[in-house]
Amino acid sequence: MKQTSKMGFLFFIASILSVLAFPCNPLIIFKVIEPNNIEVLSYVGWIFIVASITLISLSYYSIFFRKLNVLIDSGIYAIVRHPMYLGWILGIFVATIFLYQHWIFVIIGILGIASLYLISRQEEQRNIGRFGDDYKHYMQKVPRMNLVVGIIRQVQRRK
Repeated sequence: MKQTSKMGFLFFIASILSVLAFPCNPLIIFKVIEPNNIEVLSYVGWIFIVASITLISLSYYSIFFRKLNVLIDSGIYAIVRHPMYLGWILGIFVATIFLYQHWIFVIIGILGIASLYLISRQEEQRNIGRFGDDYKHYMQKVPRMNLVVGIIRQVQRRK
């Protein structure tokens, strides 16, 4: 399968899973499933949604509003290489597990996270082709989606 069509297929799968796991969930709204309701876990879900919105907003600012066609390695991209995918994972797949506490969302979440992880790996191959050694050096310096490690490395670089 060509890399572009494989990536398109993975985006399709991730999109379908996102609809099934979206916080305003059709499975909950139409009462297909009855979730548990542990209030403390719901608050954790909302924290993940806020983190997601923050990551996605910062990455959109870096890419679209600055309209750069170069390797971006500053701002949120100095902390994680794929903040949009990480935001997608946290805001839809992880948050929904905490908001609705049902085993079906754990399964959907695992499949969705795996899809986005594979998409990020394919995108990195495209970026290596586009930016060459600069992107390889960036990959060594900045973690793919590990926000905690990225923050620690950023703090260490500033010392």
